[in-house]
Amino acid sequence: MRGLAYALFAVAAWSTNYLVGRFLAAGGADPIAVSMLRFALATPLLFILARFPRYKGAAARLAALGLLGVAGFNLLLYTALAYVTAAVASLFAVIASPVTQTLEALLARRRPRGDAILGSLVAVAGAYLILEPYIAVRSYLGPLLAVSATLSWATYTVLVRRVYPLYSPVEASAWISLFGLAAMSPLAPASRLGTLMEPAALLLVAYVAAVPGALAYAAWNAAVKEVGPRRTAAVLPLMPVLTALLSHLLLGEALMPVQLAGTALAVAGVYLSARR
Repeated sequence: MRGLAYALFAVAAWSTNYLVGRFLAAGGADPIAVSMLRFALATPLLFILARFPRYKGAAARLAALGLLGVAGFNLLLYTALAYVTAAVASLFAVIASPVTQTLEALLARRRPRGDAILGSLVAVAGAYLILEPYIAVRSYLGPLLAVSATLSWATYTVLVRRVYPLYSPVEASAWISLFGLAAMSPLAPASRLGTLMEPAALLLVAYVAAVPGALAYAAWNAAVKEVGPRRTAAVLPLMPVLTALLSHLLLGEALMPVQLAGTALAVAGVYLSARR
């Protein structure tokens, strides 16, 4: 249960990341600047959380994970949010659940669990019902970028445990974040940090660096070690459920009947997919 609790924390944190990312994109924030500043702040925080772990090798694996889970995923995600709503982007993140499970089975050269895949698809259908009223696409480039981000994250989730013989999850998070930041560094001359100089923008970037960034990444990696990629990814469809519930409780937004039905489907699908 502890591993699933870590995954749930990460999903809850990331449910806010899409809203913040969309807000920043609507304000003209440069996605390269957002990604670089976010992990420039998150990386030292992760090293503090990990108590400044020493380097133990596996540079190639850490670099690949940094490229997939930090540089690639975040650059693709924040760029996609300039073309689609947060609902569309989070729906593609939800699709990472069946994609991750299928990819893990393929790499392990075994058949995916039928009940797990069925549960993931039911949960994705529920997530779609929750998000459908907010789905809007300005350009087909947005979904293409979101699909690429989904594939990047699914691959990262499957591969990250390969560094656990050398590093604990939080240690791995710190080094992966550092390698990911290094992978983004060649893009620094093209970034427009001036788009983030407003106090509100800086505060939001600090938030996504600390909570959906450092803490959620560490929790997600811990979940992968505790319960594996399949069960960890299974909880992703709860992201729109949590967003809708928070909006209802904190903002007083009404939940439509179709969204309540979607919530029931998503929860049932996650239960079916995440069980042992």
